[in-house]
Amino acid sequence: MKTITWKTLKEFGITYLEKKGVSHAHAEEITELAVQTEAMGVRTHGMAVYTYFEQAIPADLVPEAEPEVVKEKGPTALIDGNSGFSQLSLLLACSIGLEKVRKYGTAVIAGRNCSWLAALGTYLLPISEKGYLAQLWAQTSTCKDAAPFGGYDPRFSTNPIALSFPTSPGLSLSDISTTSISMGRLHNMIERGEQAPEAIFLNSQGVLSKNPQDVLDGGSILFLGGQQLGHKGYGLSLFNEALAANAGGSCNNPASEMRQSFTLIIIDPEAFGGTEYYEHEIQRFIAHVKSSRKRPGFSEIRLPGERRMQLLEASRSEGISMDDTLVEKLNTLAQRYSLPEIR
Repeated sequence: MKTITWKTLKEFGITYLEKKGVSHAHAEEITELAVQTEAMGVRTHGMAVYTYFEQAIPADLVPEAEPEVVKEKGPTALIDGNSGFSQLSLLLACSIGLEKVRKYGTAVIAGRNCSWLAALGTYLLPISEKGYLAQLWAQTSTCKDAAPFGGYDPRFSTNPIALSFPTSPGLSLSDISTTSISMGRLHNMIERGEQAPEAIFLNSQGVLSKNPQDVLDGGSILFLGGQQLGHKGYGLSLFNEALAANAGGSCNNPASEMRQSFTLIIIDPEAFGGTEYYEHEIQRFIAHVKSSRKRPGFSEIRLPGERRMQLLEASRSEGISMDDTLVEKLNTLAQRYSLPEIR
């Protein structure tokens, strides 16, 4: 592991994207999200997006494209990413969503025709820090990652979901795939020669496996709940596909172009039980949750995202811990585009 400063990563990311034809303002927005995600310890979806950009531009991702609002009605809006950076589409969705939730008490913003969104939870942080509950659903049109429950031919991407809510103070942030693990984690396992601790994969013949390589060789990842209870993750992933169709995107279809669709939902507690009641009840409930007796091997009971928030806070002064392999990949890009090496 290497420790890299926030400033170093920002400079690399912005300069790299400018070399790819991205404006300075957009390069800064995209890079801030990537660095923040890396700082939260989400190494599969942080600075790793730059290796994706290198592959996707310009074949699948148009660097100069701007997202646009194509439909708007009351608390809802639809954004077309125009095959550009999904980060820009989601930042626009968050901005519109915050305007609408203040006016209507709730907001639902959908997006289509986007590139890889990377980590979803990072987008929700500023929303829940403002006192709102939020959901973010994302789907990819062409991936062959997961088979339907009871089958073994892949028909889904990992179809992730992020959920956040304020805990007054602080917040809870869950960012999960509807499958047992993300594809980013799967690729990391393969690079490190790791096997899964239990059989969470199917090989190309539908046989249970612990070997992540089997997924790339025509197999699939089991949904959340695994072999016996995977119908739960399956149900969530199906709803994610329905949201993609609702946004005017493509449900899973290997014959289509690789695009992501998303749906962002924001809720103001003031429009329902009231902010004062919400904060009092959540504080009581979180204290109740954390008062549970701890199992052997556990020193504390944390909320989802609590450790990530601690890493994020420490990263600006202490630097960001990064995997050596990823640093090497980024430095390969630095050398290719005559950028300063990441040290």
